[in-house]
Amino acid sequence: MKKIYLTLALLFVASFSFASSSDLFKLNYDQVKQDFAQLDQLANKVKTENLTYNDLMVTDADMINNMALSSVPSVPLPDGALGIPSFLWGCVLGPIGVVLAYLLTDNDKEEAKKALWGCLAATAGWIIFELVIYGALFGAATAAY
Repeated sequence: MKKIYLTLALLFVASFSFASSSDLFKLNYDQVKQDFAQLDQLANKVKTENLTYNDLMVTDADMINNMALSSVPSVPLPDGALGIPSFLWGCVLGPIGVVLAYLLTDNDKEEAKKALWGCLAATAGWIIFELVIYGALFGAATAAY
């Protein structure tokens, strides 16, 4: 009986989780085409005249403001080489990862230190894992005799 009540309660709660309005998902294709046309126009101008963001702010500030462009990236990249945190470079690749993190981050000693900590953490984890496995196997082998 408890299972029936629980199933009915879950179905009741789940009925409130469905979307009731699809207006949020309607797309105005004409507006999208217009926005991309402006963006293509701006991209072509940047390519042909080799402009920077500051140059564009001087010449085409109204277009940039209309398109809500910014010089700040919308997704912050993590520290480390190639957007991968230095700790993971050291943790996954070991000493090679420490060297790569140092070289790929323009010889940044802080990033190399993070990679070294990653390498040490992976090494400590591996040693603990080996001791546990060895202890389990050795303990089981000696208990059999």
